[in-house]
Amino acid sequence: MKNKKWLVLLLALVMVVSTACGNKTPIEEQTTDTSKDTAQESVAPQKVDGGILILPIGSDPNVMNPLYAGDRVTMTINNAIFSPLYVVDEQGTEFYLAESITPSEDYLTYTLKLKSGIKWHDGEDLNADDVIFTLNSITDEKQNANSRGSFVINGKPVEAKKIDDLTVEFVLPEISVPFMGSLGGLRPIPQHIFEAEADLQKSPKNLEPIGSGPFKFKEMKSGEKVELVRFDEYFDGKANLESVVFRVIADPNAANTALLNGELSARYITTADLDKFNSEENINVVTYKEGMLNNMVFKLSNKDLQNEDIRKAIAYGINRAELVTGVYKSEEYAEQAYSVFVPSTQFHTNEVEKYEYNVEKAKELLKGAGAENLKLRLAYINSSKENEGFGLIMQQQLKEIGVELELIPMERGAFYDKLLDASSTDFDLAFNGYVMGVEPNGYKPLFRTGDFNNFMAYENQELDAKWEAGVVETDEAKRAEIYESIQKQLMDDMVVYPIAYPNSIVAISSEFGGIEEATPAPIFMFRDLSKLYIMK
Repeated sequence: MKNKKWLVLLLALVMVVSTACGNKTPIEEQTTDTSKDTAQESVAPQKVDGGILILPIGSDPNVMNPLYAGDRVTMTINNAIFSPLYVVDEQGTEFYLAESITPSEDYLTYTLKLKSGIKWHDGEDLNADDVIFTLNSITDEKQNANSRGSFVINGKPVEAKKIDDLTVEFVLPEISVPFMGSLGGLRPIPQHIFEAEADLQKSPKNLEPIGSGPFKFKEMKSGEKVELVRFDEYFDGKANLESVVFRVIADPNAANTALLNGELSARYITTADLDKFNSEENINVVTYKEGMLNNMVFKLSNKDLQNEDIRKAIAYGINRAELVTGVYKSEEYAEQAYSVFVPSTQFHTNEVEKYEYNVEKAKELLKGAGAENLKLRLAYINSSKENEGFGLIMQQQLKEIGVELELIPMERGAFYDKLLDASSTDFDLAFNGYVMGVEPNGYKPLFRTGDFNNFMAYENQELDAKWEAGVVETDEAKRAEIYESIQKQLMDDMVVYPIAYPNSIVAISSEFGGIEEATPAPIFMFRDLSKLYIMK
């Protein structure tokens, strides 16, 4: 597996436990004392087969079908159940279900070759028909698949043709530079399970998913857990662990306690938890860049927020540096964000309007808009310490410009139901976070007019045309100009206020090895759970 770039990577190895902050004592290497008549063999942790990985989730998953997974909980679970064709990131291409992908000279045809012998969890063969069925389901407008925009180019869908049982030919209506990356992220669903279903999103078969990943679904108890067991016929070899359990623990304090007590194996932690876990000998801490943007969105269902000057006034009334240091302690754990693209996304730029803290300018804009005594409601997930911190700081900051901010902490499921409904008027502002990858076209659904992923209800037809132009432009310099102008325009329109590019911090029991091989990754915590193992 390819090497990864880490800020800090702590591994429980055979002889030594390394630490990020240097405040844990390494395990001393035990040596054989040959000066004694009875030699004693050194004892070191050994990799064992089996064991359980227990991870916390804040709520039940949404839809255990990769066509509809849009939140961290659901995507994490789906990642263990459904394998992608391949993954393209900053390090290159890593193949999973696919063996190869080959573009034609004119980049209008792509030939995908699947690995042989891949099985679905029910024992059926995974083949070209499943890939074609999945693509056709995504491009079917009635199915409302999340990634439809990636496979419809200028209003025309990509077509898939079966060459043989393991080979699919994709024909594009016109050149799409992002296509190869988008295709890699496709996670096939089984045709023999879903072909008779009229509405894939609402199919009861999603409750007992059949996938192709290293772990298969065992059971779900709502509000309690989702349990997976290893799939012995996984194409990349049987997983080291016997099972993975996702426990529903909404309260972060309870999750911290469970990890310290050994009831959990790993969890994301915040900078506020660092000292606590760094002092624990049985816990290792892994820190890595997740490629995430934490942000605040403006819901344009609020008539006041339809006024661009009011949105800009709020942006000028926020002290971003104070938010970052107040929540993350320092920029060692989060970088101030100015663009809606993250730094690892191609063509990212900070040459945009940064909305540096300016109380007088904020007041002037509000006065000009006739909104000097504005009252707004800000919603966020109630289990997020970071969002709570952002809210409390921002509440005081906006008070200085005459904006009264009501904080509305919400249960995760209810929050996403309202956030993703562009017509909802339950709140006006919301904290959100997203990871969109290295390809800038991945951001398009969030901002394209009328797209159901555009939950701000933002409209800019000039920008819509630029998004489409970016897809077909093959000249690298011209493509850079397009996406840089898109970032500038989005910041000028101010429908998303970028706060920070945070690092992910994971606390994991020191009995687990294989961390580097499992690849700490955005959203999922680990890209391939099959590579983790227990050492005893």
